[in-house]
Amino acid sequence: MKKILFLMQFPPPVHGASVVNKTISENEFINACFDAEYVDISPASEMDDLGQITFRKVLVTTKIYFIAIKRYLKIKPSLVYLTLSPHGAAFYKDGLLAIFLKLLGANLVFHMHGKGIAEEANKSIFKKTLYSLVFKRVDVIHLSKSLFYDVDPVRDFTRELIAVPNSVPSPPEVSVKKNDHSVTFIYLSNIMRIKGVDTLIRAASLIPASFQKRFEVKIIGKTESQEYMKEVEELLSKSHYDNLTYLGPRYGSDKYHELFKSDVFVLPTKNDCFPLTILEAMSSSLTVISTNMGAITDIVDDGVTGVVLDECTPNRLADVMLDFIKNPEKCVKYGAAGREEYQAKYTPEVFERNLVCSLERVIQKNEQRRSGSV
Repeated sequence: MKKILFLMQFPPPVHGASVVNKTISENEFINACFDAEYVDISPASEMDDLGQITFRKVLVTTKIYFIAIKRYLKIKPSLVYLTLSPHGAAFYKDGLLAIFLKLLGANLVFHMHGKGIAEEANKSIFKKTLYSLVFKRVDVIHLSKSLFYDVDPVRDFTRELIAVPNSVPSPPEVSVKKNDHSVTFIYLSNIMRIKGVDTLIRAASLIPASFQKRFEVKIIGKTESQEYMKEVEELLSKSHYDNLTYLGPRYGSDKYHELFKSDVFVLPTKNDCFPLTILEAMSSSLTVISTNMGAITDIVDDGVTGVVLDECTPNRLADVMLDFIKNPEKCVKYGAAGREEYQAKYTPEVFERNLVCSLERVIQKNEQRRSGSV
């Protein structure tokens, strides 16, 4: 059985990559296929910590390097799997660790959960050179073929580049009763400006008064900025109708209880890669409204499982919401198609097979290089 050392970020904080990493570490099939060991390489404990440099994080990072290198030297794995942060201070932390391990003879594969490398690399010759050095002799797994462009300027073209879409667990069985007399829109993500919850609130206020009693909006998520939350609360207070509600964070069955009571999932994000919340919505048979960011166009089939907006202004979003309010049967149709798409592409079973096959392929290619057959 091949040994793999997994270097990844675990919750807290809770974000897309850490959730997927936790799922991988607990996956029975993956752990049965490989002799796997796991090291948490995240020095952050809260979302606010991400991207910040503090004395505590420097000390924690030094400890992480020591643990990761010591574990590598002890087990000498066939492969080191690293979830590389694409930019910012976290990239320098992860990139330096990757360079150390390569100097020790490690075979690395990066599993990317974000984007922004191409943009950063184009800022200066120094950054492009550094990225190229980090990616040299490294195989790459990305979330979607549509995101390959982001690593193309710096990746090693003699190595593998593989797409493995993320997954979410099938929703639990939850008994709920929907409101057949109105359409329920739900926002489920961290309350951050970049996620666009203010755009949703403004859009709801633009829907004509004659339709205001025919829909409701539920906003669910953890507050990440008190300043932005005050802005959101102010926008909510200006609503003249009792159909916009902030419910705070919801987890587990409570989260799915709210999803099952809803009709349309709305994520007006301004910068995203592969939002797991969209997969959760599709698994719950919800129509999806989102934006043309990252791999979202690969997940949401525009006009089949939802609507993808190239420009998500309050006016444009209000038009799309109004269409679903006037035609609630479209919510049912799109939601059913989304559920089928989830079952075909985004279940844990599909993900684990794809990931195991990809890792086996990378290990085999490395062995062929070592034997001179490639």
